[in-house]
Amino acid sequence: MSGSNEERAISIRQPWAYAILHLGKDVENRPMRTHYRGRILIQASLKVEDEEARKLKLDPDELPTGAIVGSVEIVDCIRNSRSKWAIQGQWHWLLKKPRVLAKPILLKGALGFIRVPGRLLKGTRFRTA
Repeated sequence: MSGSNEERAISIRQPWAYAILHLGKDVENRPMRTHYRGRILIQASLKVEDEEARKLKLDPDELPTGAIVGSVEIVDCIRNSRSKWAIQGQWHWLLKKPRVLAKPILLKGALGFIRVPGRLLKGTRFRTA
C-alpha cells in the first residue's frame, strides 16, 4: 500500500470479494459512481449471499467475513462495461491487479469508503492473485 498513516477500504459482500481476488471479477457494481482511482483494500462484509456463492461452486461457510482480505486497483467508473460481471443499470467500478492478503485482518465494515489506520496493516503481506 502507499505507506501513509491511513488507507481506504470498501466493504464487499461474499462471494463477490472472493470473486474479485480469485475468479477474475473485474467490475464492482454500485448504485453510485466514484471518482476515486488507485489501490483500495477489500473488506469482506459479514453478509454472505449463500445462493450466489453456491452458483460459483463455493461453500458459503468457508468464505472469510468481517475482515480485510485483499486489495485491488479501481481504474475507472463507467455505466456500460461489457464484463460478464456487470449488472445493467449500475455504475461499474473497473478493477485491475487484485492482491490477496496472506492473512485476513479483522475489521468492521461500513457503507462508503472505510478509513483503515496504517497501524493495522503493519507487517502485512500481499500476493498477486
